[in-house]
Amino acid sequence: MKKQIYTSLFLAVALLAGCSKSTPEPEPAEQVIGSYKVDKYTESIKYATAATELSQATIYPVAGKTSTGIGYEVTATLDVAKTASNMVNITFAEKVKYSNGKTDASNSTFTSIELKKIEGSAGQFEMLDTGVKIGTIGNKSILVEEASSDKDSLGRAFTYTIRLTGTKAQ
Repeated sequence: MKKQIYTSLFLAVALLAGCSKSTPEPEPAEQVIGSYKVDKYTESIKYATAATELSQATIYPVAGKTSTGIGYEVTATLDVAKTASNMVNITFAEKVKYSNGKTDASNSTFTSIELKKIEGSAGQFEMLDTGVKIGTIGNKSILVEEASSDKDSLGRAFTYTIRLTGTKAQ
């Protein structure tokens, strides 16, 4: 009987020793929250009958002078805030600093964005707005893409797309 107890005890200890404590993966929102510096803003239009899209990209920061000679610099960020374990709000904030000391700021917010892990990737998530993919986030980068379809004055169908890309601020 003692031999069985010692054998059982030995097996239990051996099994417990073989187990390792693993750190649970943080919630999706916890992995991506923070501020992302926008590095490119792209507007594209693609007609249904065309093979390619027409695009115009703006690289941030943007610097220049107004028609009155006042210098300016435009910067933009995408601020990601957690609202639930797999939900975030994303605020696009643009700021203009003028050489005369004045500033202008504007922002708009994408609310209730769901994060869905991309299979086979580490820390990469699709961003869904009411089930529709609007971009990706993770590994210190973000891509937000918003598309809409319409017809021009001649009745030609087209898709207009805005893309924002950025990297996580340190």
